[in-house]
Amino acid sequence: MTERKGPFSPKSPFMITIYVLVLLLLGIAYILWGTGPAPTVAKRASPYKPKVEIADHSEVFKKFNITRYEGSKTCMMCHEEEVKEVFHSAHYQMANVVNDIEGKGEVLVGSKVMYNDFCGSIFWKGETPVNWIGNATLKVPPPGKEELKGKFLASGCSMCHGVSLGAIPKPEMTEEQLENIDCLVCHHLEYKGGAAGVKKGYRKLVKTEQGFRYVPNPDLDAVDLAKKITAKPTKDACLWCHAYAGGGPGFKRPNIDPSLIGEVSEDIDVHLARGMQCIDCHVFEDHKVATKAVDTWHRQTDKAPTCEQCHEQRHTRPVIGWIIKTFHEEKIACQTCHIPRIAKKFKTDLVRMWNVTEWNDINHKWFAKLEMAGNITPTYAWWNERTRKAYVYPEKAQLKDGTLIYAAPVGSHEDGKIYPFKYHYAYIPFDSKAGIPVPTKVGAVFTANKVDAMVKLGEKISGLKADSWIKLERYMQVNHGVEPAENALWCTDCHGIWKTKLDYEKLGYGMYPKIAFTVVMLVVIAVVAGILYIAWKKSK
Repeated sequence: MTERKGPFSPKSPFMITIYVLVLLLLGIAYILWGTGPAPTVAKRASPYKPKVEIADHSEVFKKFNITRYEGSKTCMMCHEEEVKEVFHSAHYQMANVVNDIEGKGEVLVGSKVMYNDFCGSIFWKGETPVNWIGNATLKVPPPGKEELKGKFLASGCSMCHGVSLGAIPKPEMTEEQLENIDCLVCHHLEYKGGAAGVKKGYRKLVKTEQGFRYVPNPDLDAVDLAKKITAKPTKDACLWCHAYAGGGPGFKRPNIDPSLIGEVSEDIDVHLARGMQCIDCHVFEDHKVATKAVDTWHRQTDKAPTCEQCHEQRHTRPVIGWIIKTFHEEKIACQTCHIPRIAKKFKTDLVRMWNVTEWNDINHKWFAKLEMAGNITPTYAWWNERTRKAYVYPEKAQLKDGTLIYAAPVGSHEDGKIYPFKYHYAYIPFDSKAGIPVPTKVGAVFTANKVDAMVKLGEKISGLKADSWIKLERYMQVNHGVEPAENALWCTDCHGIWKTKLDYEKLGYGMYPKIAFTVVMLVVIAVVAGILYIAWKKSK
């Protein structure tokens, strides 16, 4: 068979031009339309294993005839200074002084003194317990689940907050306060903090003359425990509390959830998958740690983690690397491109309505009505890395359109970078005369599905009177869940006409970035097409 000649020959300049133009037109459509969710990579096991340094205390326990673990009382025989360090830490005190809230100087903040959008408040004015510790069991099961009546639900916020044995953390250092610390919550391979510690029998909830307290289970073999004490906390020790914050798996922090416990897939978190521990980035100094995020409160050292600490050489590829360095690094945070999605394995809580309740099959109790979502694009906003808006409880609240800001970034194109956030809000009871949110006794909902009782108990504790419900909102900065480089956002994820990840109007740009990028690409396409057309004409 002879090869076909003429302008319609598959290898003719004319047909080559047609092929190129078709590809260019497809490129135009792709650019104009944008993209959908970021691609995912297949789950792949990591060849890395996290380094765990065991500090075997079994011989010490035998030497001093230690037959049971009693919290820090046991540890202070050798580690009194370390226990004192923990006492002064924000992890125990649940509060520290910060100076980065807009319009305020130094102010005491933290879970002990703040009102938040997930559980209301742990204490009233940082002193009177609201949701600190108790024994919440199911009193009113839903229809068809009568067998659950009497089921243990929670022992209060103290299950995680305060790394304590249940006494209220106070700033005055006494023997009682020092012995209130539970060291193995952080320094053990198996002894668990949070709800798991109680439900799995590592700690028991007991009632004393002073109220409820936690007691390390006396039936645990002390020498066996001693063999698994760790010199530094493992990621799993951190996650037994942090992965279940907000009342369920990933409810609060969308990329800090149970998928990070044990072996981790690289498409979930490339750092933990490669053997890193939480403390590799969150460096502790005298048991104190710092975070640098809009809605976190620990500011006790100057060692808050940044990407640049490890990644000094970035974006070294030719052309695309130059484009990123020239046009993006000063205005786009690393997390924005390298964390393309949140709530990858577990749905996260976006809206929490305490004025409406429902039975929650995830945590098996009555709960605020939630709006949950998974595998979603973050919300993007400017942050100048220095200042944030925040409501310091119980000051008189400044509402805007019935909304109170719990925490939000401050910044703009002039002084900030674009960061990824989870936007969350909750409906909470409010005393409009005093201008103060009313604390809520959430156990009344958990156990008996009673919103009125939840509010009235809070009114009794605080002396406030709820007469309305307001929206409390928070921008939750996303710093975890970095994916492999091939999953990072591409140009067309953000630059297009219609479907883009960035809301340019909310970011203050208007339509300019979409139009400018599209015009540039159309010009490039026109130039390339023109060159090909001229080359074809000359070849005739």
